[in-house]
Amino acid sequence: MAERWETVNQIAKPVDSLFALGLDALRHAGYYDPFRERLYNIIKGIQRSGFDKDHNLEIIGLENVPLEGGAILAPNHQSWLDVQVLVASIPRRVRFVAKSMFQDWPMLRHLIDMSDSIYIQRGGDSDGLQAVADALAGGSLVGVFPEGTIPGEENFARWDVEPETGLLKGKTGVVRLALMAGVQVIPVGISGTGKSLPPESYPRLQQLPVKKPAPITIRFGKPITFEGKDINSVNRKQLREMTDEVMRAISALIDHSRGFVPITVPVERKTKPARTPTFALRSKPTTRKRKSPVGALVLHGFTSHISCVSPIEDLLKDRKIPYRFPLLRGHGTRYEDLVGVTAKDWYEDAEDAMLELLQECEQVILIGHSMGGLLALDLAAHWNDKVRAVVPVAPAIKFADPLTALTPVLAKLFGFWPSPNAFVDPELAKNSRNYPKFATDAFTELYNYGGEVINRLSFVRVPVAVLHTRKDQVVAPRSADIVLSKVSSKDKEMVWFDKSGHEMFMDLEADAVTAAVGRCIDRFL
Repeated sequence: MAERWETVNQIAKPVDSLFALGLDALRHAGYYDPFRERLYNIIKGIQRSGFDKDHNLEIIGLENVPLEGGAILAPNHQSWLDVQVLVASIPRRVRFVAKSMFQDWPMLRHLIDMSDSIYIQRGGDSDGLQAVADALAGGSLVGVFPEGTIPGEENFARWDVEPETGLLKGKTGVVRLALMAGVQVIPVGISGTGKSLPPESYPRLQQLPVKKPAPITIRFGKPITFEGKDINSVNRKQLREMTDEVMRAISALIDHSRGFVPITVPVERKTKPARTPTFALRSKPTTRKRKSPVGALVLHGFTSHISCVSPIEDLLKDRKIPYRFPLLRGHGTRYEDLVGVTAKDWYEDAEDAMLELLQECEQVILIGHSMGGLLALDLAAHWNDKVRAVVPVAPAIKFADPLTALTPVLAKLFGFWPSPNAFVDPELAKNSRNYPKFATDAFTELYNYGGEVINRLSFVRVPVAVLHTRKDQVVAPRSADIVLSKVSSKDKEMVWFDKSGHEMFMDLEADAVTAAVGRCIDRFL
């Protein structure tokens, strides 16, 4: 994600330099302030016209915004359009609190400066907060996004939202500023911008950064005041309670069904299996009342038999770690049973097994081979708080055969295709119980799922140890580099092998691969 917007910024630098020269000339001539004011009003008028025409902009509760005096606008954040919509909807000039990182962004930095917005450093910036408080006390209308960022934009995934509000946990800064300046907070609910220009469009650039003509509604709520309170008389618990009050007020103003990913509030997160999954291998349940600190979920690959990962079972038994080896849908029977099976089915099977295992342990180490590696990474992205670490073995991010790019076309012509050779040693290959063929529609699911998981890797924050072989004939070895470069984990490890084929737990270096997994488990324990 970062690489893409950084590339865009590099392209924009020449234009930024020319614009900066022009602004410096205006300052030198004494025309900067009139130019800035005129340009602000022109841009605001163009934006309002565009939102009215293309998005049928609906503004509700504008009477709750004071015509003068200091106040804080506290909107939800779902798109880079939110600032533009807010500016276009209010007669008054709105100043914003901006991340200090934007000072280095070409063109955007000039627009922020021209709007009189104030930069704040993340992680605590007392001087920056005081500057905002002074602006509020001086009568400015200031926009502050309590979520701090857009769900799905940076290291905060869409599923990181609070169940009660459907929003990211609010930062207490908005209440701190209100108390420091003695002003009211106006909750604002913006609906529709996330569908029009989601972070997947910009800044993640996973799809074309083009606005879609979705209807947009902005709703201003009743002002929230904190009478009888000041910044020196409240403790941390009270700040959190007041911030939660603001977040609930914002949530009540939003039509959550109009987001890029529609949700229902309160958000229900799965806490137990929706169905009874099938397990190929599972540890014997213990009679002890206390949960184990950690368990292990082991996931097999596409077309694979459970024997392809079963060598790990002895490691887990020796360490007295509870475990599950789920048999993923379409596997363990005959290859025809893969027809119609989807990536969603495999993910549900893996998640159900993990949730069932969590009844016996506090956290889970995820170990997955090939397709199982994708599932392990995806689970780690969704369940950071329940995952101790993830060990993807030859994760199926990219395939070695360039013809796999034709998968969607081939799937329409052929129902089945021979499975590729995954062994270096032909004698060891005779022990394989994998399917000799695979359903092409199921492989299309796997191929597309690899791209989806790449887009979610930045949400993986737990320790990661990737195992791969340089002689992998099925999954391109560069997949390991992709994983390590894109996860947000600070604890990352790469273990390479040089002799084995794709079936790393059964080929020439099987014992060494299994031992390496054991060392990873010991380190994460």
